Amino acid sequence: MLMDLRDRIQGWIAFGIIGLVSIPFVLWGVGEYFTGAKNPPVAEVDGIPITQQALEQAVSQQRQAIIQRLGGQATAELLQSLHLDQAVLNQMIDERVLSLFVQKAGFKAPDAVVADLIRSEAAFQSNGAFDPKKYEQFVAAQGTTVPVFEARLKHDIVMQTLENAIRESSIVPAPQLDELVRLRDQTRQVGLITLNRAQIAARVPAPTEAQIQAYYDAHKADYVQPDRVKVNYIELSPQTLAPQVRVDEQEIQDAYAAYEKKQQASVIRTVRHILLQVPKDADAATVEQIKEKLLAAREKIVSGKISFADEAKAISEDPGSKAQGGDLGEVAPGEMVKPFEAAMDALKVGEISEPVRTSFGWHLIEVTKESHPVIQPLDAMRDTLTAEVRAKHIDKIYYDLTEKLSDQAYQHPDSLIPAAEALGLKVETSDWITQSGGTGIGADEKVRQAAFSNAVLKQQQNSSVIELGNNHALVLRVHEHEASKQLTLAEVMDKVRTAATEAAVMAEQRRVAAAIEAELGAGKPADAVAAAQAATWRPPEWIKRNQSQDGLPPEAQKAAFAVPAAAPGKVATRAVTLADGNEAVVVVQAVKPGDPSAISAEDKQALAAEIQQASAQRSLAALMATLRAEAKVTIHTETEKSLKP
Repeated sequence: MLMDLRDRIQGWIAFGIIGLVSIPFVLWGVGEYFTGAKNPPVAEVDGIPITQQALEQAVSQQRQAIIQRLGGQATAELLQSLHLDQAVLNQMIDERVLSLFVQKAGFKAPDAVVADLIRSEAAFQSNGAFDPKKYEQFVAAQGTTVPVFEARLKHDIVMQTLENAIRESSIVPAPQLDELVRLRDQTRQVGLITLNRAQIAARVPAPTEAQIQAYYDAHKADYVQPDRVKVNYIELSPQTLAPQVRVDEQEIQDAYAAYEKKQQASVIRTVRHILLQVPKDADAATVEQIKEKLLAAREKIVSGKISFADEAKAISEDPGSKAQGGDLGEVAPGEMVKPFEAAMDALKVGEISEPVRTSFGWHLIEVTKESHPVIQPLDAMRDTLTAEVRAKHIDKIYYDLTEKLSDQAYQHPDSLIPAAEALGLKVETSDWITQSGGTGIGADEKVRQAAFSNAVLKQQQNSSVIELGNNHALVLRVHEHEASKQLTLAEVMDKVRTAATEAAVMAEQRRVAAAIEAELGAGKPADAVAAAQAATWRPPEWIKRNQSQDGLPPEAQKAAFAVPAAAPGKVATRAVTLADGNEAVVVVQAVKPGDPSAISAEDKQALAAEIQQASAQRSLAALMATLRAEAKVTIHTETEKSLKP
C-alpha cells in the first residue's frame, strides 16, 4: 500500500514514503529505533543509542527478505558469508547520521502534506470520505501507533527529498552522454585461443613431498574442520509413529466399502444436450412455452423423425455445443449443475431425458456412452487401504504427541530419555552436522540452527519442538561437540596432493598463456601460435558488449571488452580462466565505437537517467563519508558479538 501512497504524492516529495534505495532505513521498528529501549546499545551516534533489540529485528527482517528473494533456497553458509549483522549495523549508523544531519539542518515534512497524503489514501476511506477507524486499524496491524506511524512518514519524506535533491542536482553534459553511447554500443572483432588442458596436465609432474608440504603450509586455512556436533533426537513422523498404530480388519473392510462406493459413483459419461434458454424476466407462460417446444423436439427425436444431433444443430441455443450436435464430451461427477447431473445420472445409455430446468434454461439430455472405473479386489487394495487408515490414525495422534513431546522435553531439559519413554520412541543419534550442512536430519536448516543455538550448544538443553513438515517434528540435544580445529597434513594428504597438482596445472596453463600473449604481441599470426601450442583457434567475429555469442564463453566475452584497445596494426590480448578450468587467450583485432547519432531520443533520455542516478549515488556516498567522519560513532563490540545466531 505504501507504493500506492507514493504514487499519489507530487512535486518535491515525489518519492516521499518509500525509503532510500541506497539506505534501507525502514527495515526496523521506527518506534524502537528512535526512542530506544531498556536493552544494551550496540552502537551510539552522537550519544544516541542503537539498541541490540533494534539491530536484531533489522537483521532478522533482512535475512527473511533474502530467503524470500532466493525462493527459500538460502543456505546457512550463504547467510553467514553475508555478515548481515555488520552490514545492517552500518546501514543503521549511516541512516542515523543522515537523520541527525537533516534534523540539524531544519528539514521538515509539513504536517499538512502528511495529513493530505493519509486522507487521500483509498484504503482509509469509506464512501469516498476518510475513515479514522480504518486508518487506526491499518496502523495497529503494522504493530505500531498513529504517532509513530506518522513520524515514519515525515521521516521518510524528508530523507527521500534529500536524495531527490542530490539526484536532480546532477547534470549530464551531452559529451558525457555521447561517450557512454560510444562505449555501450561498441563492437569488437574477437578471436579466442583455448589451451588443451588435458595435454598440459599430462606433462606436469606429480608434486613432490616437499611441494605438498609447502602447499599445505601456504593453505592451512583451507584445511580446517568446522565446528560440528552430533545430536540425539526424538523424531515424530509417519515412519516412527507407524509401529504404534494398529489397524484392525474391520477398519480395512470399512475402507474398502468406501472405496467401492467411490468407484461406483465415479462413472464417466459421454453426454449431449439441447438447450433452450429462458430469459431472466420470463413469466410463467413463456417458461411453459419454451418447455413445450423442447417436448415437441423430444417427440420428433424419439419417433425417429430426426436425430438428436440434427435437432441440436437446428434449435439448440448453447453456442459451445450446437455445431457439434450438442456433444459435451466426457463428463465426470461434479462437473455439471445439480439438476443437470441428477437427470444425467438417472439415464441409461441411449435414453433421452424429459425437459430439465437449470439456471441456463431447459435441457434435453442424452447419455451416449458410459465408462466405469475398475474396482480392484480387496486383496489388491489391502496394502494401500491399510496405509491410508494408518495415516488417518497418525493425523489424529500427531498433535497430541507433539504437545506431549514438547512438555517432556521442557520438564526434563537435560535428557531426552524421559520423553522417549513417555512416547514409546527411541532416541536416535545423527551423524556429524556443521552449521552449513549435514546428512539425514542435518540436511534441514532448521535442525542446524537449533543444534548450534546458545541454549542447545552452550547451555546443553533440549531444543524446543522443531516442525519439519507435515506430521514431522523432532526435539534434539547435543550428543557430541567438536570445536573447529586445524587438520594435519596426514589427515588431508589426498586432498592436498590433488590441490597441489591442480595448482601446478593452472600455473603451467598461465605460463603457456603468457607465452602465447608474448608471441601475439610480437606480431605472429594467431592461428599459427595456437597450432604451435596444440590449442584451439576460434576465428575472430564481430561481437557486441551485452549480446551473447554462440560458442564464445561469457568469461571470454567479458575479458574482450575489458582489455584496452591496441594501437593500429596490433592486437590486444587478455588471458582468462574459463568456467570449465581451461585457460584461454582473448584476441581483440579491431574496435568500432558506437554511434551516438544512431540512437533515439528516448534511448538517450534513459541513458541520461542512468548516469544521473549513478552520479547521485556517488554524491550521496561522499556526503555519508563526510558525515560519518564528523559524527561521534561508538560501536560496543562486546554487545555486538552477543547477537543471536
